[in-house]
This record gives sequence, C-alpha cells and structure tokens, in this order.
Amino acid sequence: MKNWRLINHRAYDGAMNMAIDEAILEAHLAGVVPPTVRLYGFEPAAVTIGYAQKMPPKTVERITNSGIDVVRRPTGGRAVLHMHELTYSFVGSSQRQNLGEPEASQPVDQAVSESGFLQPSILGAYKQICEGLIVALRRLGVETELGVSDSSYRQIQDCFLATTTADLHYQGKKMAGSAQARRSNAVLQHGSILLQQDQGIMETLLTGGDTTAISPRQRHANLFDVLGRQVSIEDLQRAVKYGFEQVFGCRLIECDLSKDEMARATEYRQKFVVAEAKISKSAV
Repeated sequence: MKNWRLINHRAYDGAMNMAIDEAILEAHLAGVVPPTVRLYGFEPAAVTIGYAQKMPPKTVERITNSGIDVVRRPTGGRAVLHMHELTYSFVGSSQRQNLGEPEASQPVDQAVSESGFLQPSILGAYKQICEGLIVALRRLGVETELGVSDSSYRQIQDCFLATTTADLHYQGKKMAGSAQARRSNAVLQHGSILLQQDQGIMETLLTGGDTTAISPRQRHANLFDVLGRQVSIEDLQRAVKYGFEQVFGCRLIECDLSKDEMARATEYRQKFVVAEAKISKSAV
C-alpha cells in the first residue's frame, strides 16, 4: 500500500497558509515528498481571492477594517471567507498526456503514462480529489454531490454564490468549494468546507450591506447545522483520512511539515499578502 502524508491540523495566517501549500507543491514536483493532504485553519480570519481575481480597493479596506486579512491564492476561483470553516489542500501528480506515437508494445488506448495517478484534465482531477471529500463527509453522515458549472461565476465576487464542477453541494446548497493550480504534472487543489459560518457575513464584507436586510435564503450549507451537532477537528481529520485512503488506496501517515517546507513558506509568504487586518481581533 502506498504511503502518503497527512499534515496535522494547525492554524496559520492566510498568507502563510497559501505559502505552505505552494511549498508542498514545489517539494512534490521535485520528488522530495509524496502526495500530501493537509488540513488547516486561519488565524486571524482571512478572505482569499483567486490569483487572477480583481477586488476593488474599497472592498479590501472594508474587509481589513473588520479585522480580516486579504490574501491572494496560488489557485483560481472567487473570494472565500475563511472563518468557522475547515480548509484542506491536496498535492499529487497528474498523468502526462503522451503526445508522441505509442511504441509497438504499447496499446493505443494507453496514451496516458503511469507517471501520475490524477487524470490529466482539470475536471477529471477535480472529480477524483472531491470524491475523497464526498466519502469523508459520508463517513460523518452527510451525503454531498458535485455541482454543475455555471459560466456566469466569473462575474461574481463570492465563491459560495458561484457554481462550478469543483463544488460539493448538500441538497442544492454549496458546502465546499475548491480550486486548483498546476506546476508541470504536479497538482495543488485546496478548498473550504463550511462548518458553522454566518449566512450573511461575506455579503456584508463584500458590499457593506446590513446583514438584517439580506434575504433569508440560505447562501450555503453548514456541516454542523446539517448534522445538528459540532464535530471536533480530530474527528474531522479522521474522516478526511478515511475518505482519501478509501478513494486512492493509500495509507496516510500523520506528520508535520518538513523544515525545508517551512523555510520555503516563510520565504514565499509576503507575495500572497494583499492587505493585512488593520484592527486586530475585531468582530464583523
């Protein structure tokens, strides 16, 4: 059985979290570390935005004035509020598409090499990785399914108001959103699983509106609300461990980041900072 890594849960600031994910991606690409699953939190809370997403300066200022950092992800997608949620990252290798003629001994239908285990297409890899999350959430007692892509999502600032094939939905409400980055055949996918996040807080941060005036519709599904109970970080980590082991036929070994990964992350941290909170520990 393949031995992969499960990095033990820990909270960092937003820029450091993004830098750590990039450091793991680079280490995996260099062949230094095996496929890796990481669970983490944000302290202080942060809004992460996609690497190509534009956010008005007034919106950034409003968010930081609320005591929340704004950082840029190495992945695409829309803005995500990291508060009362669990973030995961998954780093692995995709199969390379064979662009040359197959050798005589190679069947034509084996046009993809065995150098990686993830599908070469972005959509295919999303489905594989998200299946690990689906099994993990099922283990906790919640049935989720992949969303359907909506091309209008690029016009929306808020990730959890947008629908893509990288989302997990519970009865039509989004519970988890994910995004990817690639370096050659190394893949980073990370995303947010909402645990108990207020339905209106992100809209207030993005628009400055009064939460009391927000429509009573549910923006998203919270895991704890669906379950009717809270789940400890330890139990969440056990469920995620089980889900990925079942889907990928691996054994996840719990460990911490290497010294080299932490050193690289410390070096990379500043490039992910958009703006840091001006008011420490204030509530929205």
